[in-house]
Amino acid sequence: MRMRFPLRCLCSLMRPRMVYQYWMTGRGQERSRTYGDEESTVRCHGHAGELRTRSGDARLLGLLQGLSGIGSVHSVFTRVVNLLTPDGMLIALAARDAGDAPRTLVTEAAAWTGQGLEAGRSVAFTNGNVALGRPHPHRPLRLTTAGPAPGTPSPLARRPAPGGFAAAADLVDRLCRAYGPPGGMLGPAPGAGPMETAVAHALDEGRATLLAGVRAGDGEGIRRASSACSASVPDSPRRRRLPHRPRPGRRPAGQPLAGFPPVLRDVLAAHGGRTTALGLATVSEAADGRARSELLDLLRLLADLRPARDLNVPVRKVLATGHTSGGDTLSGLAAGLRLEEELRGPL
Repeated sequence: MRMRFPLRCLCSLMRPRMVYQYWMTGRGQERSRTYGDEESTVRCHGHAGELRTRSGDARLLGLLQGLSGIGSVHSVFTRVVNLLTPDGMLIALAARDAGDAPRTLVTEAAAWTGQGLEAGRSVAFTNGNVALGRPHPHRPLRLTTAGPAPGTPSPLARRPAPGGFAAAADLVDRLCRAYGPPGGMLGPAPGAGPMETAVAHALDEGRATLLAGVRAGDGEGIRRASSACSASVPDSPRRRRLPHRPRPGRRPAGQPLAGFPPVLRDVLAAHGGRTTALGLATVSEAADGRARSELLDLLRLLADLRPARDLNVPVRKVLATGHTSGGDTLSGLAAGLRLEEELRGPL
């Protein structure tokens, strides 16, 4: 039996890389300005067939300004419509209650159901204009991107004290297990069937393999984690070493996991077809230090050493992402924070 989900291990455990990069440099997805506040905006006319969006990923806005051609609607859900650009890049239009995220425009739509949008319909991209085809009697749904130059998030003002990464990891793990639904990286639910149990065990095995590879500075060990759930996918013959693990008590130069993203990109290039288009997009953006706003908000609170009572709502917002994706993300975050503490040693 072949299981097509091994990159879930990397989906969840790659997200700590966003933590290291954001915690040290303040990087996240950038946004242009919104109507009435200091966030970003995409300006769209409000009459029939046109929809205003509230905020957008600055990198995506720049891409759309120079993009022309025909794409398609990839998938339609209540809160999100996924589109494929002419070159096959997956982007998202989100409902107004969704948070900002890479490759995403947050619109004023309350929901996407009843809008006449269907998977497979054509989408025209023309230098910042986007027109989504709909069946008769609906007219195409149009968006026009425009606005001021995007701003850059400021770095976090505080770095964790010695032991801070581990303390944050313990807090995140405790809240995740208290509020997160069973499944995925949190283990199978009580009474789970054979498939769900096998998925959870495979993810746990992949996590252990990945952590061991990072600790040893073994790029090939990380690659093996991508195929831990399926013996039918061979290891890549290419090898890349991660920076050597620093000895305890010595302060390493720079970030000890700086070599992780290049190895992950190798894995994505070799095995990207073993996860969904959404999973591939999420991990690809994570490798570049870009994450959902809900996760970045939680990181700010952790960096400010806020008490557990202040984290309950932010943690639940992350957990609300997908079915088990939120719990997978926080499980990976906790694992990454512990690794960061361990590999850096005492400061």
